[in-house]
Amino acid sequence: MAHDNKEVSPRSPELVKPPEAIGEHPFELRHEVKRLNERLDQIAESLDKAEIQDIIENYSSVKRRLMVNFVAGAARGLGLSLGTIVVLAILGFILSQLVDMPLIGQYIAQLLDYVKASQGR
Repeated sequence: MAHDNKEVSPRSPELVKPPEAIGEHPFELRHEVKRLNERLDQIAESLDKAEIQDIIENYSSVKRRLMVNFVAGAARGLGLSLGTIVVLAILGFILSQLVDMPLIGQYIAQLLDYVKASQGR
């Protein structure tokens, strides 16, 4: 039985319109498919850049995750300690330069005396 130039879709009992009745030119469909392929390529490239496979491997191995977190924690602790030392050293240098100032110098000199006394000097 012919259905007036319409085809029956194997997935549903509804009638499917022929390509001429859709209203889009085949070149427009090719352009759309090309755009979709380009977008899929962009998505695949961004997934490669994100290194999803490495992330999945890291989180699937408990030993590797523990080692990475331990090393990261040690690096953070070392960085925090070194940063604190540098900031305190700069602050101490600035304070030692201010000892010669009249008002601030006396106050800082007293602080330095208290520090030296607490250290037993």
